[in-house]
Amino acid sequence: MVEAFLTVLVVANVLPILPVVLKFTEGLDRKAQNRLLIEAVLMGNAVALAMALAGSLLLHATQVTVADLRIAGGGILFVFATYDLLFSAERRKEPLGEVVADPATPTLIPMAVPVLVGPAVIATVVVVAEAHGRIAATVAITGNALINAVLLLLGGPIYARIGSGVGRALGKVMSLILAALAISMIRSGIAEAMARSGAP
Repeated sequence: MVEAFLTVLVVANVLPILPVVLKFTEGLDRKAQNRLLIEAVLMGNAVALAMALAGSLLLHATQVTVADLRIAGGGILFVFATYDLLFSAERRKEPLGEVVADPATPTLIPMAVPVLVGPAVIATVVVVAEAHGRIAATVAITGNALINAVLLLLGGPIYARIGSGVGRALGKVMSLILAALAISMIRSGIAEAMARSGAP
């Protein structure tokens, strides 16, 4: 369960993209900001839990194996991690600002999905559920959602205290860990696929 929690923590940690998330609440009073942040965490958590619990049904329906998902999910994570190492997680999320600026688009939707819970998180929670069980995945997702909720509610003061430089440095460290996790997922997926095929 600890491994499941840490895996989700690395992928779903909101700290590296905290400035981007806080931009969604600009212009709102503190009470409205907090309500929107909590709603976004709840919606994102609901999507992640739904994917973790229903992931096996999707796998069976599409005849996709866990090994396939590990390789695909690891590939997505590695692309995101490489981009974040070269640039930043914040920059990767910036194009969503155009979506938020559109008055026809509810702010909560892009904020919860895919900012807080994107493709990388979804792929990871499905793999975690298959590898460690749905109970462990549920605990990991919910625990990380609580951590992210606290970070978001205290986001402004936290970011002001640690400074943008430290925030970016933490983001780079998390991206490096994410890249290593991606390679591990790809390696285990390939090994599992080879074992199933009977390759030497």
